[in-house]
Amino acid sequence: MPDDRQQCGPYSLAKTLALHLAPGVLFTIVFVFVAQTVSRAGGSTYLALILCIPLVLVPVEVGILVIERRRLGCTWRALIAGHHGPPLSLPGGVVTVVLLYAIAVSAAALGSFAGAPVLRAAERILPAWAIFSDLPAGVTPGTLWLGLALSGLVAPIVEEMYFRGFLLPRIPVGAAWAPAVNAALFAVYHFFAPWNCAAIFAGFLPLAYYVRIRGNLIPAIIVHSLFNSVGVIAALTRIT
Repeated sequence: MPDDRQQCGPYSLAKTLALHLAPGVLFTIVFVFVAQTVSRAGGSTYLALILCIPLVLVPVEVGILVIERRRLGCTWRALIAGHHGPPLSLPGGVVTVVLLYAIAVSAAALGSFAGAPVLRAAERILPAWAIFSDLPAGVTPGTLWLGLALSGLVAPIVEEMYFRGFLLPRIPVGAAWAPAVNAALFAVYHFFAPWNCAAIFAGFLPLAYYVRIRGNLIPAIIVHSLFNSVGVIAALTRIT
């Protein structure tokens, strides 16, 4: 029986760029309208951001996966992973997640210094409701719990399936460079927060290389979830 993974890639450079960046363009457009509306109602930019996950991120990225699977006639396994490494044991998985998270967080912290001048420039130009750089003070517990569910669980699962599982194996460059291209385009995809691009690139580069080498999305999903959740959990701990 032929390997049906061969039917699912690689894509052209134009299609690769479009599939990486178009969801971010749509997300940013909707975010601008939602953030302005939420701000007028007294809500936070963080609330606007997490509302855009079910409004845009999930339907667009899952929708593309469904369309491409049907168009190519691939199985879900073939569509969402370009190759399959050996399964991880529970102890091995825990060690992998801890090491990968430590490396990714350290890299993101270094990358954040490059984004500081961009953030300062944006704060002079853009209205306050358009800027999200960190979890703001005074966010309600309900918003934090919603953020934990949507940003801490739903978004990491969908984005890792879409960017690392689906797009990474189909980038039309050499295998050694594909993870770097994937991480760079994933960073640019966050058009709504260009000041975070360097930190996102640095933080997600190790995840992209891990998935490319090991072929296992689970540690990447968990690390991505931790990226999005640790600050929210800390905020919930302080107010409960």
